[in-house]
Amino acid sequence: IDAFVTNKLFGFPIFLLVMWLMFWATFQVGAYPMEWIEQLVAWISGLVSEHMPDGPFKDLLLDGVIGGVGSVIVFLPNILILYAFISFMEDSGYMARVAFIMDKLMHKMGLHGKSFIPLIMGFGCNVPAVMATRTIESHRSRLITMLILPLMSCSARLPIYIMVIGTFFALQYRSLIMVSLYLIGILLAVILSRVLSSFVIKGEDTPFVMELPPYRFPTWKAIGRHTWEKGKQYLKKMGGIILVASIIVWALGYFPHNEELG
Repeated sequence: IDAFVTNKLFGFPIFLLVMWLMFWATFQVGAYPMEWIEQLVAWISGLVSEHMPDGPFKDLLLDGVIGGVGSVIVFLPNILILYAFISFMEDSGYMARVAFIMDKLMHKMGLHGKSFIPLIMGFGCNVPAVMATRTIESHRSRLITMLILPLMSCSARLPIYIMVIGTFFALQYRSLIMVSLYLIGILLAVILSRVLSSFVIKGEDTPFVMELPPYRFPTWKAIGRHTWEKGKQYLKKMGGIILVASIIVWALGYFPHNEELG
């Protein structure tokens, strides 16, 4: 198997095929449970809106708690599917081969080979991409990867790009501008990574010393356990940091409140 998956000619196309399959499952298959969660959040919001009297506490629940946490919890299916794939690749031994293939390119950016997967995921969604940086053992590479991830244009920015490009640019230039936005983001990520690794987040460049583990077919129980552990961490963050931040943002926009102004 290694004669193909680590081959100079076949290794990279095979890896791209695996990445495409992972993204397809994450965002296409994950779209169905995402829609169910959105409907559940809308149903809860409707109950609160109908049965609670008007006032600051009702607005806090609707716009602060349900609106803030609800907009983030919809990504839970994506994260669970994503980590199921990552867990399968790690336990089967393929993740070590991916790091081996990409390490040379990533080291030119001052990163580790494992940084490549979160960066590619960033084009789908930055939220699960940042979560995926947990697979990087090097603290330095993990921190740099998280800092440059926002430069990867995620799918949520696509409607904004389309609106801005359609407003300010002529029809014959729009496709070129759209491609250039993605390419500029990648170029800035490469430059920022080099700057951060050279001047800001200093440390020794982690050498790529890895024993390629034997191939194994992981058990569904192990994949389920690893996936749920990552999902539980995400839920804990939603119940803590994201909830508090949502309430603070709501309060800053709500007060001082004047009913006459709406």
